[in-house]
Amino acid sequence: METYYIKSVIGEIAKGIDRLIEQGIICSDKKVLLYGLDRYSFAMRTILSNKGYRNIEGYVSDDEAAVVEHNCDIKNFACRYLNDDSGLIQVSTIKGRLVPFDENVTILIASKSYILEKEKLERLGYCENIHFYKVYDFVDEALDRLVLNKRRMTMKEMQTTEKNILSYVDHVCRKHNLRYWVCGGTLLGTIRHKGFIPWDDDIDIFLPLQDYRRLIEIFEENEQYTMMGMGTSEVNDYTDMFAKVVDKKTILIEDIGTVRKINPVWIDVFPLVGLPGDEEERLVFFKKYKEVKRRIWEDFYASNGSTGVFSKWYGKQKEFLEKYDFDNSEYVGVFGTVYDERDATTRRVYESTIRMSFEDIEVNVPVGYQEYLDNLYGKDWMQLPDESKRQSHHDIEAYWL
Repeated sequence: METYYIKSVIGEIAKGIDRLIEQGIICSDKKVLLYGLDRYSFAMRTILSNKGYRNIEGYVSDDEAAVVEHNCDIKNFACRYLNDDSGLIQVSTIKGRLVPFDENVTILIASKSYILEKEKLERLGYCENIHFYKVYDFVDEALDRLVLNKRRMTMKEMQTTEKNILSYVDHVCRKHNLRYWVCGGTLLGTIRHKGFIPWDDDIDIFLPLQDYRRLIEIFEENEQYTMMGMGTSEVNDYTDMFAKVVDKKTILIEDIGTVRKINPVWIDVFPLVGLPGDEEERLVFFKKYKEVKRRIWEDFYASNGSTGVFSKWYGKQKEFLEKYDFDNSEYVGVFGTVYDERDATTRRVYESTIRMSFEDIEVNVPVGYQEYLDNLYGKDWMQLPDESKRQSHHDIEAYWL
């Protein structure tokens, strides 16, 4: 198995649209409706526009609240940025647009719940492959073959595997005098639970950028562990601004919506970098990086889901990492996490290191962990969240090879 590769869901949707165009089902003289109000229906509109089709009437959804919300957003956008709203795409409920029956429409569906959507349309008299068409249904035989006859890992097995990776990385860093600290939910779990947050399924650490690069240089790969991701090769075809240390005896499929990532079970390794000292400059710096990320994904959609776009933006992303030196900056932080500008603290947070228990091992914790956790989670982070929120934020399946 390849250590890592990406399957583009948007690319698969583009292939489905190409197939329907070749069959003459999608044509420029018949109005098209896109089913749903999600990234997949929005991707279909972008792909069709990329191919020159201007006969997209709009979106239909059975979620009335979402339809109202999207129409409000459209009206607000038109009011702020357009002279008029004559060219805006329409958003309608299924019954509002498809009742009474309209035989002169082509409905396109790319949905994980295709069977349910199919049944809704059939109850209104619409027929599959006559009035509505499956562009992509997320069944993936190639991925199914990767895990055929392999035993799925339990949450506990994943956590134990990740803890063992962390123990190995801890050994390498201590041996070579590299600074690292657990971060994010792993740091919160260390303080609050003395180990994993019970419902968490990943481990995060970070290192100052120079130590991050040094770790990649001296990493002692063996038959079980290797590094992959940003900085581990001259050409960065990885989607994120960080690396992973992985266990090669496992395989994991992660669905992030736009792409599916296939790689072994991992721990995330982030570079910790310098930031502007002025608060306003720091906020602008983060927003500029956020705009670069937006442009990367815009490029991704404009290319109909080609994963080749990611490497083209590597140099631009590196500029943010190298702009300010960690050891000479008053403020430091991490790019590319879900916390955005909250992932920034004073450098004194990392002035020294505390060894703390994590399950049955010890890990590095920054002395100023309270400032860091206050930034990320608010000052009540020792309180457990409501039970409804005690769940993983990843859509993953892991297996033993």
